[in-house]
Amino acid sequence: MNFRDKIARWNIVKHTKLWFLISIVIIVVGIGAMVVNQVKTGYPLNFGIDFRGGTIISLTCEKTPDINAVRKILASEGYKNAIVQQSSGNKISIKVKAEAVNPDTVNKIITEISTKVSKVDKNKTGITSIAPVIGKDLEKSGLISLTLALLFILLYITMRFTFKFALATILALFHDMLVTLGMLALLRITLNAPFIGAFLTIMTYSVEDSVVVMDRIRENLKFRTKETFPVLVNRSITEVWVRSMNTSITTFFASFSLVVFGGPTLRDFSMTLMFGLLSGTYSSIYIASPLLVLWNRGKEKEEKVAKKRVISVSPEPQPNVNEPVATQDSSAKKTSAKKPSRKKKKSKRKRKR
Repeated sequence: MNFRDKIARWNIVKHTKLWFLISIVIIVVGIGAMVVNQVKTGYPLNFGIDFRGGTIISLTCEKTPDINAVRKILASEGYKNAIVQQSSGNKISIKVKAEAVNPDTVNKIITEISTKVSKVDKNKTGITSIAPVIGKDLEKSGLISLTLALLFILLYITMRFTFKFALATILALFHDMLVTLGMLALLRITLNAPFIGAFLTIMTYSVEDSVVVMDRIRENLKFRTKETFPVLVNRSITEVWVRSMNTSITTFFASFSLVVFGGPTLRDFSMTLMFGLLSGTYSSIYIASPLLVLWNRGKEKEEKVAKKRVISVSPEPQPNVNEPVATQDSSAKKTSAKKPSRKKKKSKRKRKR
């Protein structure tokens, strides 16, 4: 027996309560982390300067600068969480969570970078401050884009399948959002503008995984015989399980490599993508499909009750085949046999005379 045959024997729908319990525990832990962050910092997530405002210092060096050495200099000045990005042309960008940085501190940082890392061209130095208002506008536009994406997904799946299929997909997508946000809050990952792009990406992956499972369920429903709906859904899941895992694991390795080798610059994007991929694969198989079974359970009960009513109706009484049935001909013969005919009566009268 190969691995696919073993998967075909799995009863995933039977353990629906276990899958839901695992998700509830993870979501509760994540929400608890967000509540703690809200109490301590005033924000449920660790938003970066793109959302909360800050200062960006742009420098141009003569040689390719060592990013780790720059980070050490910033840490010695009290900016441990500063984000350092390197670009072409020996340029570096330093993002600090402070709306206004003391000019003396900036000059000290530039001098240390020039002496310890690489000489800085002071004529090409730029300091930009980002106000919290810009961060709020970015947050607002991100929420609008996410809401529109959810509405279009709901509309498309409703047209392509049914409303129940679409609702199960959207609930699985909310599950992925809560799990991802909870893990980011628990690990205190700094979130900037790339976080929105990663969030839209995991929405795409989650919906794509769910649609694959829903499409297989719909195909199997066309050729359904005496198979119950839970058995059909379970068979559909096991048929696409290997495909979903292969796709997700391949993408997971790519995102994991970004987490390991991408550095702090891409950490918010890569971590969001990694958690979203894991949650999306889990929800499409263990959350969305069991939800369909739960919603269809009431319908199946009604059908069973209707069948029992049809069977329990008593049939109309049928005539007994063994009993003789009196017909008009037989009754006529009996009466004719009892009553003599008129001719016979006349002949008897003549004989008496």
